[in-house]
Amino acid sequence: MRTADIKPTRSELLAVKRRIQLSNRAYTLLKRKQDGLMLELVRVIGELKRLHYELATRYDVSQRLIAVAYMMEGATGVAIAAESIEQIPTIERSLKHILGVGVPVYHEQGVKKNLDERGYCILGTDSVIDDVAGAFEDLITSVIRAAASQTELRLILAEFVRTRRRVRALEYRLIPDLIEQRNYIQLRRDEMDREEASRLFHIKKVKVERDHVRR
Repeated sequence: MRTADIKPTRSELLAVKRRIQLSNRAYTLLKRKQDGLMLELVRVIGELKRLHYELATRYDVSQRLIAVAYMMEGATGVAIAAESIEQIPTIERSLKHILGVGVPVYHEQGVKKNLDERGYCILGTDSVIDDVAGAFEDLITSVIRAAASQTELRLILAEFVRTRRRVRALEYRLIPDLIEQRNYIQLRRDEMDREEASRLFHIKKVKVERDHVRR
């Protein structure tokens, strides 16, 4: 703290006290936000772990089924069934806010299809094609959800780091500096008051002695 830049005036003391109050209020709000973000991180991490497990499981299932489909229908039959799809899946994006953090939400459309929406002839293909199509639709859904959860985790974590940095700056830098300034001003004002009291006492004493001599 540079004491040379601090004016030990009453107005400066009041200003520093107001800044301390505002800083304490900001610290309380940011600390609550930090705690809330931590809870959100725990929630999202748990959800992401579940989605990763689900994604890995569905990937294994889809790979086993596609291998069976290649054996039963051949590469050509699988390719024809894949190319028969007319409705291309789409993803719409919206935002939700978590403690001031804008988190994208993805809504997939046309991923899960009924048998009559897949384009290929049901009577001309083996049921394994239906199983493969359903498995890959589930896999795509898991990929979208895992990607959304991963993005949510990244954004919340970035906001948590920023909030924690601000909380620490207030707790260990700004508020202690302001308290030190307040104490310094108060100390200087007390010294000035004592000096003023001593000066007035000396003036009064000199005046009394002068009046006594005149008598």
